[in-house]
Amino acid sequence: MSEARVHDFDRLVGQIYDAAVEPGRWPQVLEMLSDFLEGAATKLTFQNARTSRSEASSVRMPPEADLTYARYYYKTNVFLPRIARLPAGTLIPVWNLLPRESYQRSEFYNDFCRPGDMCHPIGVVLANEPDMRVVFTCGRAKTAGDFEPEHLDRLRRVGPHLVRAASVRLRLSRSELARDANAAALDRVAQGVLIVAANGEILFANRAAASLLAEADGIRTERSVLRASRSADTTQFQRLITAAAERSDAAGGVMALTRTEPRRPLSVLVAPLTIESTWFVAGRPAAIVFVADPDSTPRTAQDQLRNLYRLTPAEAVVAMAIARGEGLQAVADELDISLTTARTHLQHIFEKTETRRQAELVRLIAATALYDRQ
Repeated sequence: MSEARVHDFDRLVGQIYDAAVEPGRWPQVLEMLSDFLEGAATKLTFQNARTSRSEASSVRMPPEADLTYARYYYKTNVFLPRIARLPAGTLIPVWNLLPRESYQRSEFYNDFCRPGDMCHPIGVVLANEPDMRVVFTCGRAKTAGDFEPEHLDRLRRVGPHLVRAASVRLRLSRSELARDANAAALDRVAQGVLIVAANGEILFANRAAASLLAEADGIRTERSVLRASRSADTTQFQRLITAAAERSDAAGGVMALTRTEPRRPLSVLVAPLTIESTWFVAGRPAAIVFVADPDSTPRTAQDQLRNLYRLTPAEAVVAMAIARGEGLQAVADELDISLTTARTHLQHIFEKTETRRQAELVRLIAATALYDRQ
């Protein structure tokens, strides 16, 4: 390999690992891979391993290709069922998977691949996990002919770097999930909150949920998977999680999880959770699970305000009084402070709750169900 070619390869590898932590770089990397392999179009295909629904992110294909693939053509992709059996790192000279004649007779070839210059594809399996598969593909137009052994050698050299980058991106996307779900705020919620994959794998649990899991009464963990403690509840609980994560017609629902007497059952609400797609990881199927313990000591509205917005005890009293419609002078009298001090407390409340007027503050408290109307 010439010195210039070595430099280009090193630069490509560096860009691949940069894209693993900065997904916005993937379009540029796909362009570079297309040049490196002397192909036309390149794409990443993401497949939900449970539902087989798939998406693609491509360069040098028609503008509508990714959309039409996600809406329909993934169903016609004759390679995906065969790729499902291949481990990460497997190089794909496609004619090892499917006879050329079968491919060229398929709807996938004639209506999707030919218009996108993907007639002669090669690729590598980047990830094959219980919930997701990721495949890289580079294609050539029909007139360009098959890739040569030299191009397969190039793919063989760059493939391991793509696989490692995929592994890094998957791990980062899962750690970012907690951030995207506003984990810090969820930790201040008294109710148990968990984010789980379709198979029940726990991706995030707030402090309240972690405490309930530690008790293992009603809910528990089994190899990092959320389970009901009682076998009688297990099937229904898993069905709710799967339905919510996969956005089925019966997405989520409510149920009670039995606990040891005399403790009352946990109340559980399961709902779909939307996770934004990135350039490298399609939105992972997930559900959010809310768990309420009827035997826990309830927090007062003032306690909740303090926890949610980091108010001082005096500021929480002022906020609740404003929510009840009391004037600032009445609040000052109640706390035995000057009107000036009460105004200072209110200004701090506005800053911490990101509101500007008393009306906005009242709406915020009402919207968060903190206002005690009794």
